[in-house]
Amino acid sequence: MNRREFVNRGLLASASFALASGSLPAGPTRPSLVIDAHCHAGRGLNYGQNDPPGDPWTTYNDPQGTLRRMEEVGIDQTIIFPINNTTYRGANEEIAGYVKKWPTRFIGFAKHDAGTEAGQIRALLRHEVQELGLKGLKLHGVPSQEMVETAEELGIPILYHPPTVEASLEVVRAHPKVLFILAHLGCFASQNWRQHVQAIDAARQIPNLYLDTSSVVFGDYLEQAARALPAEKLIFGSDGPLVDVRVELYKIRLLKLPPEKEALVLGGNIRRLLGL
Repeated sequence: MNRREFVNRGLLASASFALASGSLPAGPTRPSLVIDAHCHAGRGLNYGQNDPPGDPWTTYNDPQGTLRRMEEVGIDQTIIFPINNTTYRGANEEIAGYVKKWPTRFIGFAKHDAGTEAGQIRALLRHEVQELGLKGLKLHGVPSQEMVETAEELGIPILYHPPTVEASLEVVRAHPKVLFILAHLGCFASQNWRQHVQAIDAARQIPNLYLDTSSVVFGDYLEQAARALPAEKLIFGSDGPLVDVRVELYKIRLLKLPPEKEALVLGGNIRRLLGL
């Protein structure tokens, strides 16, 4: 038995014991592929600058720390992309290097800035997808026309974190062939719970809009999303490594979804969107 099989069997044994005691929610009845679809890695704009200390999302997120957490909790693969930079050519090459080093554990997404890289994104993204092997685009803000047109051309999804849910919906509706994944159920750390409600409603109405579950603090809205949406619309993510993937995974277990639906949320959906 290899370590991966040992971890999966251990998780199943723990779940069985928990069910018998009534203390923990049920997981899948058999091991299924678990993919964390939202994780940061690599060097940021303040890497190596310690006076004053930079914010951790601008300095360095160690992919080996992510690998250790994955092994601990039984996550098979993680989608990684850069932390904050001004421009992202070098950062995306760094991500591609991590994927090359750990090809069975990491899937790489490019990241770009619609403002600082305007006019360059089409050429950069073509190179990053077609030559470096990255599988999607991550950004903060509303996807620009250049980003969306290039994503459609390359057949890749866009994972994005906009200022508000409403700010991005015109773009999403106008490009039905592009798969959009709205991060954080519409609002990081539930800073505005109304954004969660709007995100759920938008995902219910718009066929090409999906929601990732990362960093949702108010659990009631994850439960609401699980009730209101088909399981095919939700994608597990952690926003690691600064957000603890162990906690984020447990939030999905707490939803007590039927095994086949939980398997979709935890990995099946993102595999489908990526054509894996």
